[in-house]
Amino acid sequence: MAADTIRSVEILFREQAASLDPLCQMLLVRVDEDWPMVRLWVCVPEPDLLTPYYGFSLCTRADLPLAPTLVAGCPEQFGRILQR
Repeated sequence: MAADTIRSVEILFREQAASLDPLCQMLLVRVDEDWPMVRLWVCVPEPDLLTPYYGFSLCTRADLPLAPTLVAGCPEQFGRILQR
């Protein structure tokens, strides 16, 4: 993903989380792949919240590669769900 695309997804995520995630369950994480590739993953409490993320698809926690990095969201939630 290009830097400008990453930034636009981050802006969308922050706006959506601020208005639709009072329990701080949503996460935006990145996984660095072979340079310069970066892959973004969005954790949402309901599948309907994934709709605005064009090109994203549903996956399970097991589908997420090792070493994700938190971009936006609650650090405590990130630690509970994603750090192994």
